[in-house]
Amino acid sequence: MNIHINRSVNKELEKNELNINIESSENNNEVVNLIEYIKEYSNNKIVVYDGYNMIQVSINEIMYFYSEGNYNFCKTKDKEYRVKSKLYEIEKKSKDFLRISKSCIINIKQVKSFDIGENRNIIVRFNDNSEQFVSRRKIKEVMNYLDERMM
Repeated sequence: MNIHINRSVNKELEKNELNINIESSENNNEVVNLIEYIKEYSNNKIVVYDGYNMIQVSINEIMYFYSEGNYNFCKTKDKEYRVKSKLYEIEKKSKDFLRISKSCIINIKQVKSFDIGENRNIIVRFNDNSEQFVSRRKIKEVMNYLDERMM
């Protein structure tokens, strides 16, 4: 596939705005993959609070998001941060995010294993050996998600 890139400056765009127009002779897997890559690149950071400081954290570093009381948090390998976003907004940020309970969204890329017990309880183990439980209401959805990812 030959790729031609044209660049121009448009003063009418906002400061951090970028328009990308992709034209192709056909809609094949390479085009779809390129579009997905660009979308993933543009959504790969989230603003979090470390005390009173606002910082950006890469989505790939986050193991899971959770609610506690009136606040939402995210956990990375090294630290926990407060997040202003609602869980339903976070859930839409990446195809690698999966809601496992009313108060928890996991990042599939940070999961070490899914342990399924005899009574169909599912424990999610992360790369840092922390754990989260899948709620009974979400077990079927999680199993379907895992089945889709296996194909």
